[in-house]
Amino acid sequence: MTVVTVEGELDFRDEEAFTDKVLRLREAVVVFDSVGGNLVAGIEIGKAIRLKGFNTLVLNDRLCASACALAWLGGKTRWAAPRAKIAVHAAWMFRDGKKQETGSGNALVGAYLNTLGLTDEAIVFITSAAPDDAEFLSFQKAETLGIAVKQFGTGAEPQQAATKAEPETSKPLMSAEPDARYYDPNARTPNPETADPTQPAETKIAGLPPVWRPTEPEMKPQVLDLTNLDAAAEVQRRLQERAFFHGLVDGVWGRRSRIALRDFKIRNGLGADDRWDLQTQLAVFDDRYPAAPAAYVPANPEQEVAGLFMPFAAGHGASLHPLNPGDALKIQARLFELGYYRKTGDGVWGLASRFALTDFKVANNLPPDDIWDGSVEQAMQQSQVIPAVETPFGEWVQPGTGCGDPNNPRRLVISAKAVTAGLGSCALNPPLQRSQQGWAASGICTQGVASAPARVSFQVLKGRLVDRSVVGADPNDKPAVFNRCM
Repeated sequence: MTVVTVEGELDFRDEEAFTDKVLRLREAVVVFDSVGGNLVAGIEIGKAIRLKGFNTLVLNDRLCASACALAWLGGKTRWAAPRAKIAVHAAWMFRDGKKQETGSGNALVGAYLNTLGLTDEAIVFITSAAPDDAEFLSFQKAETLGIAVKQFGTGAEPQQAATKAEPETSKPLMSAEPDARYYDPNARTPNPETADPTQPAETKIAGLPPVWRPTEPEMKPQVLDLTNLDAAAEVQRRLQERAFFHGLVDGVWGRRSRIALRDFKIRNGLGADDRWDLQTQLAVFDDRYPAAPAAYVPANPEQEVAGLFMPFAAGHGASLHPLNPGDALKIQARLFELGYYRKTGDGVWGLASRFALTDFKVANNLPPDDIWDGSVEQAMQQSQVIPAVETPFGEWVQPGTGCGDPNNPRRLVISAKAVTAGLGSCALNPPLQRSQQGWAASGICTQGVASAPARVSFQVLKGRLVDRSVVGADPNDKPAVFNRCM
């Protein structure tokens, strides 16, 4: 098994360097020794670790704080030595020269931790300490919060990690009381520190040391699932680096992505289609394959279709695959029939389709995600499924106001994981769920730079929505009533 070390402060885009180094590894233990750093880097590294199924580890007398702790939590199995220091606190950003907690940052953290299956109590603990403070995660606390952590040093730990020698160019050990912190997730140059003139420049590559391999790993990578937004975004980003992809890196595998992949394959003698397989994946992430020539201009995605839409095989128990346009149209049509998809089907498995599928799954007691498989396909064809009209999902306005106006202050757009209320928005964690009183969730609401915790509560009564949600500390004495937009 390969051991990957992550040391030093995490900077913006370190997640890209990390992904480049580990993409071809089949199994790995990621060992952390970091004060933290950029919030997005920590979350995205954690997502990559979870996607690859890697384990994580913090050794004795080493610190993993702030954004580092978020990355460590992504481990399939989380290891910690008895004297490991794992510290967490709320996300923050600089405002007027002072550290101030940021609701949008905490919302990002909460959404990420929810995908890892952490409990509400664990999420609150991880984001509760003030920016200048920290909560340390002990084994006892982890057990209380339901966070699975194994103690390193009990005889079952990964032996390669325990015998790893420090690289000759490794950084000095961290101090016991570092300034552990998150950065503003939108920052691009987060308060760089003056470089140590005695430290060789080549020892830090985008904040990460070289991958250390005690033995040559077995190279049997799995084909990335392009229905997964994170996986597809990594492929888009790589094709963008190779100058083939000129679109938005958003994880939506649409025509621009397919054209970029087809043209990459043509350029490198791999065929003239957009078929995604192991050979193509290995070539995309191999620098030995040429990038696009300087004169390359991608085809118009609305006109050029030659070699596109090579079929994806349906998963176990399913007959449809969302990335096949014909199959996507069928899924969209069924979601439209049930009232969850509120557009005209276009065969593109984009964000609107994913949100609609998540809403359907939440309403019908299925896992709250956008994963399509045989169980979802079977559930969607049942005659007794719960339609959207029996849920709060959709667009609502107060009487006397118009639908479809995003600037309407008396308008709600509700989905399982978010609520848009006028010019503000609320990120829900966990997703909206049916309760005895109707539908309820908790989350963070933001409008402009202001943010506040929220307790969301909706009832659907005779086609109308009764909103009893409470934002901040003010009680809701007069529930608002909304009409559904059809």
